Amino acid sequence: MTYYRLSLITLLTGLLVLFFILRPAAGQSRVITNKLGMRFVYIPPGSFLMGSPRSELGRQWHEKQHRVTISKGFYMGETEVTQGQWEKIASPNPSSFSNADKTLPVDSVSWEECIQFIEFLNRTEGTNKYRLPTEAEWEYACRAGSSTAFSNGPITMISCNEPEPAIVDMAWYCYNSGLTNPARDFKPHPVKTKLPNKWGLYDMHGNVQEWVQDAAMQRNRWRTRVGVITDTYKDNIVDPLSTVGDHRIIRGGGWFQTGKFQRSAYRGLYKPGTKRNSLGFRIVRME
Repeated sequence: MTYYRLSLITLLTGLLVLFFILRPAAGQSRVITNKLGMRFVYIPPGSFLMGSPRSELGRQWHEKQHRVTISKGFYMGETEVTQGQWEKIASPNPSSFSNADKTLPVDSVSWEECIQFIEFLNRTEGTNKYRLPTEAEWEYACRAGSSTAFSNGPITMISCNEPEPAIVDMAWYCYNSGLTNPARDFKPHPVKTKLPNKWGLYDMHGNVQEWVQDAAMQRNRWRTRVGVITDTYKDNIVDPLSTVGDHRIIRGGGWFQTGKFQRSAYRGLYKPGTKRNSLGFRIVRME
């Protein structure tokens, strides 16, 4: 009986030690990897201020600040979808830079093609858990708990000639993506070559712009203003998703753009069939 008790105590002690060894350290994210080698970082549910304050440099009129609740956790793509990942299940590679490194983000992909890729991925894995992030999920994940213009600090300038302190080490944008080496040879760069945000996501600022789920109108009903028009920018909204409009929203800035377009609150839009060498995407995997 004594031997049995000692063995049980030893087993429990071993399991407890193993738990503390294997559990994520404080601040470390939960990450899962799928069959294509795509890594997804867990984003917990929560509430945040979406949009930008009136005082933010580079602010657009349609970035009304409002309280949003994300009611369910989800897994966000650690990086933008790369050309190598695209080529594993889809052909041809649409990218303008397709002869380059396969760790470059896929570009020149329309919103419609993003949806097709996700359908193929779901079919490949026998699931229905993959989709584009909503606009609110994207900004929530980009901010990673921050309330400043960038996830790592405020915006101080709108220029390609000087480094923006908060993002120069986090983002490929006009200052560092080819401005001088060689001059004006703007291009995307391999993913995960800059620092991640506090939630472990890479290239949320810069590299390629990213399609999200939401639809939008370009003008309001009175045609007095042009912008990203949705009915989701209102206080205390839960899990917003705009479904009205013949455009689709993009988030994040491109490698050729100034810090104004890299801000967490920046919104843009294109028709869903649009292809540009600055347009890519990342995907979400639901729990």
